[in-house]
Order: sequence, then structure tokens, then C-alpha cells
Amino acid sequence: MNIQFEKNIIASSHINFLFGAGVNGKAFPQLEGFEKTIFELKKRIDDKYCGFEDSINLLDQDGQQYVYNVFKEEFKSFSVDYENRSLVHLGQMLSEIYNIVESTENRQRDMKQINIYTLNYDCIVEEILSYSGYLNNVISASNLGTNIKFLDIVGYDYAVRKFIPSFMISKLHGDIENPIFPGKNKYEASLQADYFEINYRMKQQLCKYNSILIVIGYSCNDEHINKILYDCIKHGLVIYWFKFSETDKVLQNVPENQLIVFEQNDYKNPIDTTYICYEKLREINE
Repeated sequence: MNIQFEKNIIASSHINFLFGAGVNGKAFPQLEGFEKTIFELKKRIDDKYCGFEDSINLLDQDGQQYVYNVFKEEFKSFSVDYENRSLVHLGQMLSEIYNIVESTENRQRDMKQINIYTLNYDCIVEEILSYSGYLNNVISASNLGTNIKFLDIVGYDYAVRKFIPSFMISKLHGDIENPIFPGKNKYEASLQADYFEINYRMKQQLCKYNSILIVIGYSCNDEHINKILYDCIKHGLVIYWFKFSETDKVLQNVPENQLIVFEQNDYKNPIDTTYICYEKLREINE
């Protein structure tokens, strides 16, 4: 199915992204790729492994904390290959959306801000943006106290006297120093003051008139995130959802004109969803 972005919508909308683990492709391991962590978890549940999130719930609090500590150390041991094609495609996609926002003349100040909501702990997105020379700010539970005053920051080019595209990255599950770990307490943790502030702002932004959300690499398994999306859909949010696998879940019972799903042409040989999104954006920018 050859679905396209509608140029007039992209050109006149508040642009937002939601990134899950899949956005990084193979450049950084997803949860099931943490071999040391999975080994320690299996050892503590007698190999009755049923996926990380369900298995971690079988442990008592001390057991969970031990496994989480192993996870944090293993996370920090991984290096990121920025030459990996998945991250190259991610950079291309972000550059294309920057060009679209920059070239659209009728955008008001706040429409020059591009929101990226990520469930990942890594710093890949901000590293790519900084390397490309794009103005960006990052907010998470670790830095909310110092960075909250920059939530609505938009750059201004005094030479040409106009606002420039600026990226606001919000880490919905925190960073590796202060994360919301996978497990049954994930929703309760998201209600803590700092996390709640970030989630609340996400809802505010997505409820703005003419807002769109581009979803890439998200498993649709976080009920607190899904609830925000459903609430925002009632206020007119339009979602563009990119699927990598045929079995990827998407939101259900959403009006057809508010959830546009981009399928792969060939699920036996899937293409990076970041590359597909880049191509769709490039088509409307030509």
C-alpha cells in the first residue's frame, strides 16, 4: 500500500515524533539483546523465562534491583556505531523534517519546535542532532529541575530575523541514570512528579490544534503512553504509524482519518522505518 504524507498537513502542523527501541534498528541492542541481564534473570527464575517484563515481575524487590543493576552496567558497556545504516537513516529523516519546517513560511514561533518523545535511555538522537548542527534541548527526570525553563525554547537567527527549527527531546522513561525500568510498576513510576510533568507536557503538545505524531519503533505495550495518545486523538491528533514487522501492534478503534498506518511492501525483507519515513518526507519536500 503506497500511502503518502499529505503535504498541506505536514506543512501546517505541529510536528511530533514518538520513538521506541526499534528506531535505532541494530545500532543499539533492544531489551532482549542484553545477554548478561537476561542470563542473570533466567538464573533467578529457574529458566522459566517469558519475556523480560513478565519475568522480572516474578522476582522480589531485591532480586529485581539486582537484575536492574546488571542491566545498567551492561547498558553502559555498549558502544554506538553511528555509521550503522539505521542511524544514518535516522539522521536523514531528522534532517528532512528540519528542512520542511525551515522552508515553511507560514509557521508561527511555537510551530518551529519539533518535539521528539522517546522511550529510550540512550543519547543517540541528541548526538545525531548535535553532530548535524541542529539546535536541541533534552528533558528527563534527571535534569528537569535545571532544564524546565527551556521546555519551549525556539532558536532565532538574528541575521535573517526569523525563528529556526529547534528540537525538544523528552525522555518519557528517563535516562540510564534515572530510568523507569521495565516491569509491572512502570505505570506507577510514570506518575512520580518529574515523570508526570514530562508526560503532562506531552499531552499538552499533542492536544494542540493541527498536531501530528509520527510513531516509529514503538511496541504499543505501554498503557500509560497509549492512554495519552487516545486522549489526544479525541482532541484531533493525527498519527502516522510506521510498522517494521507484520505483527507490530498499533492502536485500535481509532478513526481511520486519524491513524494512518504505513505498512512494509515486503515483510519478509523489511526496510528501516526511519528510511521509509525519510523517503516519504523527501517526496513532499521536492
